[in-house]
Amino acid sequence: MKAIIFNSGLGNRMGEFTKKHHKSMVVLNNSETILERQIRILGNCGITEFVITTGPFKEQIESVCEKFDKYKFTFVENPVYDKTNYIYSAWLAKDYLDDDYLMLHGDLVFNQELVEEMLEDERGSICLVNEDKELPKKDFKGRISDKKLKEVSIDIFDNNCYAFQPLYKLKKEDLLKWVDRVGEFVKEGNVKVYAENALNEILDDINIYAKSYRENYIDEIDNVEDYKRVSKEIEEFEKNKLTEINNAGDYR
Repeated sequence: MKAIIFNSGLGNRMGEFTKKHHKSMVVLNNSETILERQIRILGNCGITEFVITTGPFKEQIESVCEKFDKYKFTFVENPVYDKTNYIYSAWLAKDYLDDDYLMLHGDLVFNQELVEEMLEDERGSICLVNEDKELPKKDFKGRISDKKLKEVSIDIFDNNCYAFQPLYKLKKEDLLKWVDRVGEFVKEGNVKVYAENALNEILDDINIYAKSYRENYIDEIDNVEDYKRVSKEIEEFEKNKLTEINNAGDYR
């Protein structure tokens, strides 16, 4: 199992910060950047090989990765990051997708137990939904039928749609089918859409099972308001988890 992190976006909604920094360089309340936190958690879960797509400020991303010298990093630069969505970065990374992968966006903040549960899940390919969370207006929702993913979109609000976060566990064969369809989009010049637009066209041919993250934490940082909220929420979530563990120890 390896990991691919998509970090080739501009992050314009972060305002002044992303004029001089990559969005993944945002520092959370525990003094880690988003990228440092992702690599630390994934490494703790046994991931030692990473593919990271880059765009603006690629040297900042590479500098962070140098701190984790026991892991292997492959960087895939998207030279037209300002003219394409991450669907094009996925296509550029196709030659390195030679294993089962965790696939995630570079602005996601999550707890380690979530990744551990995903890796322990015997189902081959998994996506994350939250059946208790209010459907976001502008972010991804996942359409689920028979516990399987049938559509990912920001524009679906039906009863079988749930809050969705773009952290996937994917079997190699499912990932390659997705990337093959991504390639068809790219060849047609359709490079400003989400990679999930290509995924939607093959979901009848592969099985990606829905896993609830309602007992864990995962959210993305798109703007300054998200940054303040997510930084506080993940800090409180982990403090509460630690308290639960300590309290459970008192009764052993």
